[in-house]
Amino acid sequence: MTDLLPPPLPDPATASLFLDFDGTLVELAATPDGIVVEEVVGTLLARLSAAMPGRVALVSGRSIAQLDGFLSGCLHQVAVAGSHGAERRTPAQGHVRPDRSEALEHAAAELAAYADLEGLLFEAKTLGVTLHFRAHPEREADAVAMAERVAAQYGLHANRGKMMVEVRLPGDKGAAVHALLETPAMAGTIPWFLGDDLTDEDGFAAAAERGGAGVLVDPPRATRASYRLDGVPAVHAWLARLADAAEQAA
Repeated sequence: MTDLLPPPLPDPATASLFLDFDGTLVELAATPDGIVVEEVVGTLLARLSAAMPGRVALVSGRSIAQLDGFLSGCLHQVAVAGSHGAERRTPAQGHVRPDRSEALEHAAAELAAYADLEGLLFEAKTLGVTLHFRAHPEREADAVAMAERVAAQYGLHANRGKMMVEVRLPGDKGAAVHALLETPAMAGTIPWFLGDDLTDEDGFAAAAERGGAGVLVDPPRATRASYRLDGVPAVHAWLARLADAAEQAA
């Protein structure tokens, strides 16, 4: 497998920036609520959103409510696509979110009972649920099979990530990128998508389709990204350089 080069800095006057959260802006943790959001994350988001108005977005598997909880006061000028794009919020359009369906409620009940029986961590989200098997990696195959069966039964989507599998309403990060690129602030701009997980591959592909690039934040692997950064500290450093460039150009 050929390693990818680090990304160059895009032109801040013509670029839009799409950022995953877990594993990209913050380090992964043993449990979903165990992450630590460093102060620099809020500082970078504030600087970038001020210098690139309307052209900075978070695109996460977490719900928008969860992201608000972790980044209180930092997102008022940042577009957010939560729940893998099933819900979106922009400063201009407000919060667009589908209702939580009865099918999802039934699926959640079944998966919660399964997690309790198998000793797995169950996470309830606004528009989905997740089984985490980081503490029991030997349960991965069974957990994925269970999630896929339940998703198929109730007409939902199942997708795998790092040591977890999620069942949720339809939506993906690539569709979120395409939708946000139709908003007035981002229309005609060049998208750059930074992410670490398999669920970010749709975002990488969408960015490339619209003339931009994906940046993998992970060790080398097969990917649709064009560039790679080693980890969260490297992301922070790259974003700081982009913020410097954007402020100088403003």
